[in-house]
Amino acid sequence: MGAPFSFIGEADAYVDILSDTGVRTGLELKGNCSEFTPKPDAERKEQTSNGRGKTGQVIASVTLPKPMTCTVKFNQLDQALFAAAFFGTNSILTQAAGAAAERDVTTIEDKWVEIGGVMLASAVVTDPTGLTTYVLGTDYELNTRLSMIKALATGSIPSGEICKVTPTYAAVNGVEMKAMTKSNVRIRVKLDGQNFADGRDFITDVYMMRLNPTSNFSFIGTEFAEVTFDGVLETPTGFDEPMKHTWLS
Repeated sequence: MGAPFSFIGEADAYVDILSDTGVRTGLELKGNCSEFTPKPDAERKEQTSNGRGKTGQVIASVTLPKPMTCTVKFNQLDQALFAAAFFGTNSILTQAAGAAAERDVTTIEDKWVEIGGVMLASAVVTDPTGLTTYVLGTDYELNTRLSMIKALATGSIPSGEICKVTPTYAAVNGVEMKAMTKSNVRIRVKLDGQNFADGRDFITDVYMMRLNPTSNFSFIGTEFAEVTFDGVLETPTGFDEPMKHTWLS
């Protein structure tokens, strides 16, 4: 038990994103955790002398523990952690295939304008009276994935005309993340790990950690994105400590 050891660790990180009231919802393997660094902290209080020939010398000192923090990094993550990186919330996106209702769209010559929705399959575009039907490729272009229309300067759509557009959409199933809609996210973390140096297994439990995303997530780049969370460890009701580490051998 008292023998010195060296340490290089690997671990699977099981994460439970707690409810707003701190209720456990179940652990999941969220992705590849590339760093898990708990950091104890403390503040030292010193009482110094003002006596002759002793000014500045320490008479007494105490070390007062401060809240424990932790840095967690993921270079692979699920939708819930992705949302947490932006203080966001997820919702299911479902779009049925088929024609949608006609709508008015104010065109801008040689610039893209949104029609609405995503994954446009086709569209019928007419003048405001509905009597003249414009021709795709001659009068306008469509960006089908983003569901946008561009009136061509070489076509017959007058600049600024309010066209009538009847879109037809492809079926879509996805996830929408709305940023800055959930500022307080608390998680539980359980590590299933092993020390490379001596082969010992370990389990690390963090019962409640309040997340604060601290890294930039670039949507364009040549390297795999990594998300960094800093957080403070809280001690839930019924526990005497915020973290427990167990060696199994």
